[in-house]
Amino acid sequence: MLRLLVTLPFLLGLIVFSACNQDPIQLWFLDWGWKSSVGVLTLIVAAAFFILGAIAVWFAELRQRGRARRAEQQVRALEEQVAELRRQQAETYNPPVMAPATLPAPHETPLP
Repeated sequence: MLRLLVTLPFLLGLIVFSACNQDPIQLWFLDWGWKSSVGVLTLIVAAAFFILGAIAVWFAELRQRGRARRAEQQVRALEEQVAELRRQQAETYNPPVMAPATLPAPHETPLP
């Protein structure tokens, strides 16, 4: 929301500036020359920097995605270790119950 509050006034100012400056002027860059209005030039420069910013954000996002992927793999490995340790702990404290050995029935002796 804050980003929108900053971006909208900037874009509105850029559009108003471009609309007010429509007189063609001669522009030169090294050996190239052309006629264009300052408003159009402003929009072209703004679009170029928007694209450069988008590329910079994309590269930063790629780095963050890689870190997130590695963190998820580490979490899965640690969860497997915890499950294995809990299984080992359960076996240690609660050994498997073996079937009770059947003892031979005692000889019944009559009571006197």
